[in-house]
Formats: sequence, C-alpha cells, structure tokens
Amino acid sequence: MKLDIKKLQSIPKTARFLADSVLAKLREGKKVLLFLTGGSSVPVGIAFSKMLKNSPHSNLTITLTDERYGEMRHTDSNCGKLTREGFDLPEAKIIPVLSGIDMEATTQKFNNTLKNELQSADYKIGLFGIGADGHTAGILPGSVAVSSEKMVEGYHTEEFDRITMTIKAISMLDEAVVFLKDATKKEALEKLQLEVSVFEQPAQALKKVPKLTIFTNFE
Repeated sequence: MKLDIKKLQSIPKTARFLADSVLAKLREGKKVLLFLTGGSSVPVGIAFSKMLKNSPHSNLTITLTDERYGEMRHTDSNCGKLTREGFDLPEAKIIPVLSGIDMEATTQKFNNTLKNELQSADYKIGLFGIGADGHTAGILPGSVAVSSEKMVEGYHTEEFDRITMTIKAISMLDEAVVFLKDATKKEALEKLQLEVSVFEQPAQALKKVPKLTIFTNFE
C-alpha cells in the first residue's frame, strides 16, 4: 500500500486538513464522530477547535482514541491536557473517557458508548500519533487491545493504566489523519510502509482505514 504522506510538520496545516474534512461532512448534513489523541498531537486538536468554533458543528461528536486512567482531568489525562490548553467546541457533543468510577467499570462504560456512537455516526474520523515502538492510540505491541473483539480495552502497563480503542474499533473508521512530529519516529514510519504484523506494530491497522493521510517532515 502506497501511503499518502504530506511532507509537512506544520500543526496549522494538519489541523486545517482535519477541519476541512470534518466540515465537508457536516455541511452534507452528516453526523460526524471524531477521535482526538494526546501526546504531541494535542496542539493539533487545539488548533482544530479554534478553526471549527465559528462554524456550525452541532452534528459533531468528539471523544478520545485513548486515555490514561485516573481521576478526572488528572495531570497525565489526555482530556485534561486538551481542556487546559484551550480546546472548546460548545456545540459539539463531547464524550470523555474518565468519569470517576473504577477502571473496569470505566472501560466497560466507554466500550458500550463507543459501540453505539460508531454505529450511529455517518462518518468516523480519527487523529492519531504513532509511537517509536509502533503503538497508536493506547494500543501497545502485543497488548490485549490488538486482538480484542471489543471496541475498547483497559489494561495495566508500567507507565500508565490505559483505556483505549482497539484495532477492531479502528477498522470501523472512514478516515484517519496521522501527525508525526518527533524525528525519533522516522523508523516507525519506514516500518509502517512495510507489511508487518499488527502485533509487532499496531499502527499497521491504520492502513486498513479507507482514507489515511500522514503529516510529517521526514520520509
């Protein structure tokens, strides 16, 4: 598969591309489900919200690709980072992952919610990053989220307790936009262009999405 790689690392240009795609579907009267991610892609999400804020977006539902479990809006929370840095789309339906209940119940609740939202949306699009280890969303290599038949999995790691959309959930998307900022991820991008198992590089799942666009400043 030949990947659509835009050799631009610009946050505004990536956000503009994402906003244009979402707005095009909203103007067609479609219900859009958008996934945002954390890490180095947070500034893209913030820029996106500023671009969309003055356009009608009541048919837009926004949630996260993954979250780090803990108290609501804790220091390492992806939702918390977006909120603290100015994300604001008042007409959109926002679905946070964390709700102050235990991890198992949080995971099950998000799984049920996401299953319903994926079924009811007319267009599903996600903003993703790719880790140097090949992970995307919160799907680490070899983790339960790779092979799960659920929409969402929660599991423990040494760094964070993760709640994430699964490979199966990614397969239900219509479009994915990837933002790669860190040059240490060049090898991961090179590997993405090869045929590698999703157990080794979960980001390979993004290649199954009908429309995939990658923004980076390296080949």
